[in-house]
Amino acid sequence: MIKYPISSDANSELWSKHGFFLSEKDVVHDVWEKTGLCEGVRHPFTYLMEACDDIAYSVLDAEDIVKKGLASFHDLMDFIQCHQLCKEDVVAKRVVDNCKEDHTTYAQQDLSPAELNDMSMQKFRVYAIAELVDAVVIAFKDNIDKFLNDNCQIKDLVSESNGRNLCKVLKKFDSSRGYKHSSVLKLELKGSNYIKGLMDMLWLGIKGRATDGTQWDTPFGRYVYGRISENYRRIFEQKNDLPAHYKEAQLLADAISGMTDSYLIALHDELAKLHQYECRQR
Repeated sequence: MIKYPISSDANSELWSKHGFFLSEKDVVHDVWEKTGLCEGVRHPFTYLMEACDDIAYSVLDAEDIVKKGLASFHDLMDFIQCHQLCKEDVVAKRVVDNCKEDHTTYAQQDLSPAELNDMSMQKFRVYAIAELVDAVVIAFKDNIDKFLNDNCQIKDLVSESNGRNLCKVLKKFDSSRGYKHSSVLKLELKGSNYIKGLMDMLWLGIKGRATDGTQWDTPFGRYVYGRISENYRRIFEQKNDLPAHYKEAQLLADAISGMTDSYLIALHDELAKLHQYECRQR
C-alpha cells in the first residue's frame, strides 16, 4: 500500500508528499492497473495504516520523553488537561482520569520515584492507544462509503475520529517538551553532521559514473564506491532510461538509508581518516 499515491510532479490538495520514486513509476502503475487504483486514489486500508503510525508515534514519543527525564508524568497529565483542545474532550478525560487513578494506587506501594513514573507511563500508553484505536475504528466504519469512493476528500482518519484532539495535543507535547529540548537538538545536529559528512565522501566515488565522467576515478573514489552495498551498485549499473544524474543521486540515497546508525558512524569515521590523508596529498 502506498500512503501518498502521487508522483513528485503531480499537484495534490490533500497531500504535500509524494509516495514513490521515478524509478518505481512503471511498477506502481502496473499495481494500480491490476488493483483498480490510480494516481491520487488511496486504498481504504491505507487510512488505517496511517492512523496506526500517528497513534504509535504520538503516544510512544510522549512516553519516551518522560522516560528520558525531559518531562514528568504529571507534566504530561497537566499538559493534556490544560490544553484548550482537551478541556471538554471526553476521550482525553477518560485517559487522564484512568492514568491518575492508577498513579494514586501505585503511589501507595513501595516504589521509587523512577519506578512510579515508569509504571504510570506504561499505563498511559495502554489507555491512550486503546482509546485512539477505538476512535479510529469507529471513524473508519462511519466513513467506509467515502473511503470506497475514488473522489474521497478525507485527508486522514485520525482527524475524522473522536481521538483527534488527544492526538493533536500529544504531538504538541512531543514537539515542545521533546523535539525542541536542547539535548534532542544536539543529538539531531550530531546525526546530521555524520550523515552529511558521509554523503559528501560517498559522492566522491559516485559522481560522474553514470555520465562517463572521471571525477570518481581516484584511489579514494574507487575505495568509497566499493564500500557501497553490492546490491545497490548492481541496480545502479543496470542499463535503463533513467536520467544519469538521477541514478547517481538515488544510489547515494539508497546507500545512506540502508545503514544502521552504528554502521553509518563507523563508516564515516573510517572514511574520514582516509579522506583527510588524500586531501593532504593533493
